[in-house]
Amino acid sequence: MSKKRIGAHEQILEKIAIDSNVFRNLNFINYLRINKAEIQVYIPSIVSFEIGYYFLTKGIAREDFLKEIQKFNGIFLEWDSVILLEVLKNALNNKETLPFRHHFRDFMIGTQCENTGFNLISYNKDHFLWLKRISIQTPEEFILKRI
Repeated sequence: MSKKRIGAHEQILEKIAIDSNVFRNLNFINYLRINKAEIQVYIPSIVSFEIGYYFLTKGIAREDFLKEIQKFNGIFLEWDSVILLEVLKNALNNKETLPFRHHFRDFMIGTQCENTGFNLISYNKDHFLWLKRISIQTPEEFILKRI
């Protein structure tokens, strides 16, 4: 978390990354919109492709997709925080429980989140058990923690 000065108050800005599967939870997306002054949402590189593709398949133009992301001040993470060797090491260390060909995206997302220090919000918590420096929560767990 980082501190942000607002008037005479110091506010803590919580920084999180979100997985593509949380977009199906419109209540959570609305929660992020309502609380955008307190929560900074980051979108891992591969997740930006997944949700961008989903929007396009629904006939939603790229500009409208970007407007939706802006409603909660979403920031797309750059590829430079995805380090190939780290992704491959993580995949190799977990090959018995998460086969690389099925979980390639999970290793990219998890490595990127650890490199940036952003906790991850996902419904696939069991895909990220190998992460040690950040927390993995469902949207519901994240909200309950903040209440």
